[in-house]
Amino acid sequence: MAVKSKLIALSMVICGAVIDDRRTGKKSLIGIFNNVITPVIPSVSPRLNVFIAITEGHGDYVGKIRCLKVGTEQEIFGMEGPFKFSDPRQILEFNFEIVGLVFPDYGDYRFEFLANNEPVTARKFTVSKPMDLGKNHDKNS
Repeated sequence: MAVKSKLIALSMVICGAVIDDRRTGKKSLIGIFNNVITPVIPSVSPRLNVFIAITEGHGDYVGKIRCLKVGTEQEIFGMEGPFKFSDPRQILEFNFEIVGLVFPDYGDYRFEFLANNEPVTARKFTVSKPMDLGKNHDKNS
């Protein structure tokens, strides 16, 4: 069995929505973020999107996206499915719309995308408390 070349990730973006213009095929990523701010834990994200573009593939793959808590590596979300490249110059775009993702604690998290159980790309983000304005104000102002 031939070894497949390593896929190249062109992008991995976390955002609030992805708009797909059916006429032009262009994607608009709306509300790009790196931080989820929540006053309570556990916290449920009503909806978020992870947009990924990859290239340099050949043939059939099984892809997996997962979200892990950094440090413990606890998987809080995972989903997998097949995809196929018909040409290595082809660019495949995936929009994973995730509804009801539960963050069990504050801290750093990481989305990972794997193909045939090999890491392709990853993106870290943080779940944090709102800033307490009383603690951050200059006493002389």
